[in-house]
Amino acid sequence: MNLYDELELQPNCTAEEIKQKYRILAQIYHPDKAVFGDEERFKRVKLAYEILSDPVKRAEYDSTGQYNTDLSIRNEAISRLHNMVSQYTNNMHPEFDDLILKMKVDINQTEMGVHNQILTNESNINRFLLISERIKLKQEGENIIKSFVDARIEQIKNEIISCNRTLQVFKLMLEILENYHYSLNDLTLLLPNE
Repeated sequence: MNLYDELELQPNCTAEEIKQKYRILAQIYHPDKAVFGDEERFKRVKLAYEILSDPVKRAEYDSTGQYNTDLSIRNEAISRLHNMVSQYTNNMHPEFDDLILKMKVDINQTEMGVHNQILTNESNINRFLLISERIKLKQEGENIIKSFVDARIEQIKNEIISCNRTLQVFKLMLEILENYHYSLNDLTLLLPNE
């Protein structure tokens, strides 16, 4: 993932340009936006901003092309767990429902959906690569249509990267939950006296 591309900026941009562009893109792609909301794109924009707005992280990224997401993955895992607890505790029956089990089941189900999304995206890349190879100009010049298809391929590749990152978050969430259990009261079966 190219962090500058995520913010639609050039590598020589200023700190103020990064800040302004982040504010604009965050408003557009925030998951709560009905029309343009895109949770995965919002996360990528946020990650790009977190790294490029920090002079030390930006310098490391500019020199190596690498960035450390371990801390942001942990923060996201904690944030998602917090949201799950808040959501589930409002509607659960504490005497009967196992909060930890419900969280694990939901994470596993969502994880399967992300795996399916990766498979779909990989299939789409193969289709678009074939399309890209077959788009020819009748005369010399810039192949604009091919460039649109190639840009879509890059976008799908970024989506796969984002999905893989999400899988890392889910893995960490499950690892955290392994340290917990939900203790239900022992229920005694009432059997009639014989």
